[in-house]
Amino acid sequence: MKVYTSVIFWMRAMACLSIVMIHTITTTFYKFEMPNEGYLLRVFQLLLLYATPIFVFISEFLLAKHYKTEVKEGFVKQKLLILGIPYIIINLGLAYVYGHPENLKEYMESVNFMMFHGGTLTYFIIIIFQFYALHMLFAKYLVKLNPIKMIFYSLIITSLFWAMRTFIDAPDAFYLNWMWQREGWMVFIGWLSYFLLGFYMGYYYETFMANIQRYSVHILVGTLIVTVITVFNYLSGWLTLVDSKRIDTPLYVTMIILVFFLISSYTKYVPRFFIFISNYSFSIYLIHYFIVHRLGKLHDNPAFNILFTFTLTVTFAICITYLFNLTKFGKYIVGGIGKVKYESFYNSYKNNQVD
Repeated sequence: MKVYTSVIFWMRAMACLSIVMIHTITTTFYKFEMPNEGYLLRVFQLLLLYATPIFVFISEFLLAKHYKTEVKEGFVKQKLLILGIPYIIINLGLAYVYGHPENLKEYMESVNFMMFHGGTLTYFIIIIFQFYALHMLFAKYLVKLNPIKMIFYSLIITSLFWAMRTFIDAPDAFYLNWMWQREGWMVFIGWLSYFLLGFYMGYYYETFMANIQRYSVHILVGTLIVTVITVFNYLSGWLTLVDSKRIDTPLYVTMIILVFFLISSYTKYVPRFFIFISNYSFSIYLIHYFIVHRLGKLHDNPAFNILFTFTLTVTFAICITYLFNLTKFGKYIVGGIGKVKYESFYNSYKNNQVD
């Protein structure tokens, strides 16, 4: 019987729902004046910014866990189909919906911006493809190096990359200037720590999980400290940008990932709802942007507006995904649906009790 890596269901579902909530709060800010509540909502958004980094982390973690330093035959072709085609189609749609083109020339300019210049949230797929390339090129060498040192060095590199964009003015030279623009989001350097964390945690998964509880206090206290520092950096006005490209985000996300795995070491059970959301997570991520900013004002109270917008966005995204996937081509348009059944997972959970 197949034994599932239960933590991945939690991480996919929570990351997916967090992304929708982040954008729900953003669109609510456009519709309300919230001088006091605004700070609380921004802090809440800030704490949810582990979402996109966790998605890219999962891609490398699963690759390293299942295939170690290799990839299966046909891997690249499969990923080009199930990730690459939706990337193109979703961006073609977003270019029209949010680019507001008035003619073909403007539409093509919008497509170019969305697809090649980090114009929208689909840029994370480009990061994932870079992770696949890094894995195929360097995995066999990485296993010979010290995991702790490599992750530590990568945290420094990743944090310095975002610090460079924050505290150093962009140079005038075009061949350097683009690193400070949205295109810079798409470069693996700013996500390197998640690649190495995913690789080593996946490659040494069994050993890692067998020892993680020994560091429970360290992980929990460290997460608390890093969270407090992240919030302080925002409230103090030192780092006012609320997105995942901050100098303090790599360490914060690393600690959140460790907390997910720590919790999973104590219980492997995953509720039916989270398995369901995990199955739809990729499509919800891709589709929700068409919905969340176009629902209008749903309630005069900001909190209820957030609740209604969030609920409807997730519900509509799931329904659209289901309908598209009734055909064999749907997964290439809006992303596929995971095939994990709750009953299969639960039987695995009861019979094994270990990952």
